[in-house]
Amino acid sequence: MRRSRKALAALLAAVSVFAATACNNGDSGRGSGRGEGGGDTTAAPDAAVTTTTLDPNKEFETEADYDEMANIEEVNADNEEGAGKNYVAGQKAGELNALCYYQFTDVAPENDILKLYAERFGGTVNVTMCGSTEYMEKLGIYIASGDSPDLVRYEWEMIPGGIIQNRFMALDDWLDQSSPVWSDMSNIIDSFAYKGKHYYFPQTMSANYGLIYSTAMIEAMGAQDPMDLYFSGEWTWTEFESLLKQWMAVSADNIGIAMGESSALHFAATAGVPAIEFSNNEIKNNMRTPEVTKTMNFIEGLAKEGYVYPEWRDPGQGFTDGKLLYYIMPIEWGLNSAMETGFKNKLEGEVRAVPLPRDPDNSTYNILGNTYGYLIPSGAKNVQGAVSWILAGRIYQTDPEVVQARRDLLMYNGGYFYPKCTECKYQFESEYGEEGDTCPNCGTPRRPKFKVTYDERQMQVLDDMVDPSKFDFLFDFHRGFGTDLTTTIKQVFDDPMKGTDTYTHLLEENYNVIETTLDNYRALIAEG
Repeated sequence: MRRSRKALAALLAAVSVFAATACNNGDSGRGSGRGEGGGDTTAAPDAAVTTTTLDPNKEFETEADYDEMANIEEVNADNEEGAGKNYVAGQKAGELNALCYYQFTDVAPENDILKLYAERFGGTVNVTMCGSTEYMEKLGIYIASGDSPDLVRYEWEMIPGGIIQNRFMALDDWLDQSSPVWSDMSNIIDSFAYKGKHYYFPQTMSANYGLIYSTAMIEAMGAQDPMDLYFSGEWTWTEFESLLKQWMAVSADNIGIAMGESSALHFAATAGVPAIEFSNNEIKNNMRTPEVTKTMNFIEGLAKEGYVYPEWRDPGQGFTDGKLLYYIMPIEWGLNSAMETGFKNKLEGEVRAVPLPRDPDNSTYNILGNTYGYLIPSGAKNVQGAVSWILAGRIYQTDPEVVQARRDLLMYNGGYFYPKCTECKYQFESEYGEEGDTCPNCGTPRRPKFKVTYDERQMQVLDDMVDPSKFDFLFDFHRGFGTDLTTTIKQVFDDPMKGTDTYTHLLEENYNVIETTLDNYRALIAEG
């Protein structure tokens, strides 16, 4: 049992890492782990094959010799399901050279994928690191010089601009989209297609932006809980606004909504249309559509009523002052951060999260999808190894035992403690409560430690948000057309929600600039 708890703790790291790194992405509905607000990373030499990895609490240290793990004779055919015709059966992956702005092999879940990659595919990974702000530029330089890496993390900035500019390989001959391995991702894979070819096979989907709240504020108003409204099918803009009005009427000091970067862009998609759409070889600017305009007028109205807090308010601040009703943030990161703050400050009520409310004129929820995976740059020298890494990641993310272990960990609500006694420093074997809640050496009560814990209903909400039978997934591609367009779109959507300008004014002021940028890419598509 103790060993299984440690295995579960490694999975907790996966939850924590992705939630934490997603915090300042600008989140245009695309699955990136890079936080723009996290600062730069200094250049570092390639990673050693033998690395030291730590659990999320930095207290249990283990070493892994990946060279030794990769010493296999050949790859078993069972591991190659989902591979395409160009993939050489039985061939070991060998050494894979990756480019990233952090040592991704040292964090979950990649450190688990790395072990699987070595043991099942005979592969090792070297990571060349560069600064996060120069990541895309460095990639372009490497490709142009004929020194391409074999693998890069998928980022919003890469598609569609990167594939239109031939920076990445089409993978149709290397991965079999029709295979059962990819069947539940097939429509998502198609969402990133360019001229009928597929460049990106995501490993997984995850919940994106949502609404985080504390039940303490809801109970103080005597109002209906948003989670109850969600499960009864009544969680619409109408109910969302009704709760805001009730809350703001309680006190002039109350705050209705705290927003993150791109909160308005995510809310705008709830009417069913993304701002900038890309499909195979067509780029659509939907910013003048009735759906987007309707949603932005609704958001703008909330700002005019004084319901929106115009400055950044970290979810780590949580609901400590009892004044805030809603956060609109990356759902797991915002939820987990606010939960931890509530735990540390012994706040009343539970922190919960629900999807952004649906347009009352729509019967389904629309959400900007969030994906995670890897791309293979043009000119990669070890394509076989890179494809093996993508397969290894997919095997890991869909392994029933891994999936169940992650759920078990997230839903575990038993004792969870610091592993050392606060008095005599006795070392427990596990953070979990299997050894009791007091020190056997001196009798001191163990010190409780925060752990993300979801109940059945919260888990069901997050499950629903990646279920295509319950949510319609949209993808907004504006970040894939360069930083200038990203900056412009951010202003056009964020400022009306902050109440500093109107959507109509900002859109008309910037529309021609936006179209000029998109026209440049439309011309490249036509030339290609």
